[in-house]
Amino acid sequence: MPLLREAVQQTHRTLEASHIPDARLEAEVMLMNVMRMQRHDLFSQQETELTSQQEQALAEIMERRLLREPLAYILQYKEFYGVNLLVNPNVLIPRPETECLVEHALFMALMGMETPELVIADVGTGTGAIAINLALHLPAARIFAVDCADDVLDVAAYNVRAHNVMDRVSLGKGDLLEPVPEPVDLVLANLPYIPSERIPNLQPEVRQEPQLALDGGPDGLDLIRRLLQQAPGKLKDHGIVLLELDPEQVPAVESLAKELFPGAELSVEKDLAQKDRIFVINRGMEYC
Repeated sequence: MPLLREAVQQTHRTLEASHIPDARLEAEVMLMNVMRMQRHDLFSQQETELTSQQEQALAEIMERRLLREPLAYILQYKEFYGVNLLVNPNVLIPRPETECLVEHALFMALMGMETPELVIADVGTGTGAIAINLALHLPAARIFAVDCADDVLDVAAYNVRAHNVMDRVSLGKGDLLEPVPEPVDLVLANLPYIPSERIPNLQPEVRQEPQLALDGGPDGLDLIRRLLQQAPGKLKDHGIVLLELDPEQVPAVESLAKELFPGAELSVEKDLAQKDRIFVINRGMEYC
């Protein structure tokens, strides 16, 4: 039987030879899953032998991964902002860039809100990643998490229950902000923003994710435009909208926001790669 150290090295080499992105990280995640280990145990228990069952489980994962099936779909979970979430092919796999959306929302909520009960809308909730993390970090908040398909909301509902935030996260089905029953302090949205013509050129893994969660129309802004048109009627006078965008889309969204939110403060926050990623429309909330 191979040692854990050897299994990590061989898995890494095989993934890298097949041009799998983040080969080293994926090798470690695969072995963590097979061995039921935390990441630090991969290094402290390198001389542990894999059992025949563990070796077979690793081989089955590798077989699917080399066909470019996303690892998150194979393992049926994805870690996001320190929280493990159920994922399946009905939902977009949460991305590290979207963690910046959560961080900025938390910063604004913790530094600027005087209301005892913050009301938030998470539009296009998918796995529920954003809503769940906000509920965990803002125990006084009420969050409406909205999506347009039952199979997506089934995943979100599972994750909401798994993290015991059912009392703070209400799921709704419908078109963007329409199911939200009352004005909110914060609107967060990671909507599809990839232009349609780019979809066929995406990585093979990404093309296996639901097109509904990727395709934003000819310029990637179809849903974002409609969200911004709905937002003035759903946002409190002091409220804030946070949108995840492609950096190239910032000028077009800024122009639309100026038209729909006259007098609002507009700004852009960068992601971990220092790219313009989070577009902020601030109707009047003051924060430090």
